[in-house]
Order: sequence, then structure tokens, then C-alpha cells
Amino acid sequence: MGKRKVTILCSGFGLGFYIPGLLAASDFEKRDIATEVLVFESYLEQDKMEHIVDSRKAYHNNFALANLSARMPMDIRNSIDYAQVELLLEAWKAEDRYEFISLSGHWIYILDLYREKMLPNRIHVDLLYVDSDLAPSWKSLKKFHSRYDEYYYNACLYDTDKMEIRCEIPVLHRTPLPFDSRKRRLVVHGGGWGMGTYQSTIPELAGHNYGLDIVAYDWKEAKPDPDHRYWMNDPEWCAWVKSANGLHEFPPYIEITGEDTKSYAAEVDHHWLFDIASEAMAIVAKPGAGTLIDSLASETPLILLEPFGSHELSNLELWESLGFGIRYEKWREMDFSVEVLREMHQAIMNRPGERTNYVDHYCARVALTKG
Repeated sequence: MGKRKVTILCSGFGLGFYIPGLLAASDFEKRDIATEVLVFESYLEQDKMEHIVDSRKAYHNNFALANLSARMPMDIRNSIDYAQVELLLEAWKAEDRYEFISLSGHWIYILDLYREKMLPNRIHVDLLYVDSDLAPSWKSLKKFHSRYDEYYYNACLYDTDKMEIRCEIPVLHRTPLPFDSRKRRLVVHGGGWGMGTYQSTIPELAGHNYGLDIVAYDWKEAKPDPDHRYWMNDPEWCAWVKSANGLHEFPPYIEITGEDTKSYAAEVDHHWLFDIASEAMAIVAKPGAGTLIDSLASETPLILLEPFGSHELSNLELWESLGFGIRYEKWREMDFSVEVLREMHQAIMNRPGERTNYVDHYCARVALTKG
């Protein structure tokens, strides 16, 4: 048997199913456990891959359309490039791969095919749910394959029945900045695809003496001035295209500063936006999976914007229930109070429970060698 390797199966359909996978991979590597990160969209037929890029633009421009699409089940099997998948499965078999973590329901069809190639129960698969309810890929999967988790382990970060956190995905193992050391700034973004109502909040927030760090998704969205900084992922970067070194990595990024722009290489072990969020008093965003992880890891509260789909509505209700976030409209009624932000920061900082690291939880459950 070769060296142990955990294969982490991500999706580029929203960075909340990509960044957490890279963060987990980084944590495994710190334990001297090798990983490989793969992205589902790499195994789609070419025309279907191109359609995703069109969808991303459409959803950025029309949030109602995005929400409608989230409610429509899709049988992804019609889009998979099975010739490519067969090569992948043969490579896995040759290496005797047996440990997998999937962040997207779409991968289950491929994992089922791999199970058929191996002896029964030879592989271990964690289904890692980074939202507090089933995201669209899992909902679609459940509709077409109701017993999809029969042979796999359901690893949930959150328990909505108890309204509590089961496991966390740390970003950097460092003590978050105390509230009083933070700048009077807010991070404003629309998740990995720039969806939702975030842009409409900018004029109002700017009028209440907060500096803003705004994530742009298009060059024309950036209107830098002395109080507000604009950032963006390098537009040439794509989650399902490997970097020059043959790996999926965190995105390189750009700071847009008026006449000038500054380009930065990808961070090695975390995503660039986390550093900015860690210095801010709050994150103003819809409650996506990656945003929840950033909020917990940096102890930065969320100003909750309209959610994308029922899974993000569940995320919103969880954060609100825990006192880690407040709806934008309610915060507005409180005149955009800093004191409210301080209280939420303290609620996150003093959160009860074990703070179980997901990778620790995984390693405790999954034996070092095959059974």
C-alpha cells in the first residue's frame, strides 16, 4: 500500500464548496497526511462547462433568477464526461485510493462508480456538509438517488435541530484580533459568484462613518476613493482550472486603487479575503458556507443579507439564533450600531462547546490503514 492520501472533492459552483476543501487539505498537510484536491467541473463535458460561466454572469446580474435556479432539481449525470471519469477511476484504483471527502453532491455518482470497481466497503467517504441544510447539489442528488448516503458518512458542521455547531474548519491557527484593535471597517461582498443585494447597501453604509472593503466581480464595479477599498479575485483565475504547478489553489487577487492596481499571488494556506475580514468589525454578506467559516474563524460577526436558496436561509437562522449575526434591516433600525457588532463578536469569541476541528474529527474516526 502506498502512502496515505485523502482525496478532497470540491466544486467550483460557488467558492463555499471549494475554499473549505482547500482549508481542510492544508490542515491535513500540517499533519503530514497527503491530499489531492479535485474540482467536479473538470469532469463535465466541454459545452456544459462553458454553460456554467454563462450562468455565473446571469446569476450575478439577476438574483431572482439565481434563487429560482436553486429550487430546480438538476440531474447532473447528463453533463458528466464519462470518458474522463473512467481515466480518473482507473488512476485511483492503480494508486489504491480509499479515503475521500466530498463537499458536493455531484461527486456521489462518480464515487458510486468507484465503489463498483473496488471491493465492497473498501473505500471511506465523508460527505461534508458545509451549510446547515442541503445545498442544491445535495437536494438534486437526493431527488434522483434517495439513498445516496447508504455507504458513506454524513459529516455535518452544524446541527439545526439543536441550533449548534458540531465541527469547525479553522482558517489560520492564530488568535483572532480583539474587537477594540479592529479598524472601523466593514467587508461587503456577494459570495464567490457576487450574488445578491450587497451592492445596494454600499451608499447607506458609506454614509455611517464606516470604511468599506468591497469585493468587486467586474472592473466596472470598482469606484475607489480614500475611504473604500475594492478587491477582486484575479478575473483570469478559474476554480476548475489547475494552476501552473498542476494543483488547485487559493485564488490570486487584485486591489483596485484608482489609477493603479496591485496584483498579488495566491496565499499558500488560506484565502486572501480572510485577512481583510479578520481586521474588520463585521462582514456584510449573504450567509454562504464560506462566509460562515470566515465569521467563526476570525470572530467577525455577520450583517446578514438576503440568502441564496433555502440552505442559506437555514444558515441565516442559525447565525441569528446563536447571536453571531444580525439581519441588515434590523441593524439599520439600530442605526448601524458599533456596540451591537461588539456584542456579536463577544458571542462568537465566547461560544460554548468543544470547538472540534473537522480534520481532527475525521482523523479520530478514520483509521490510518484500511480495515
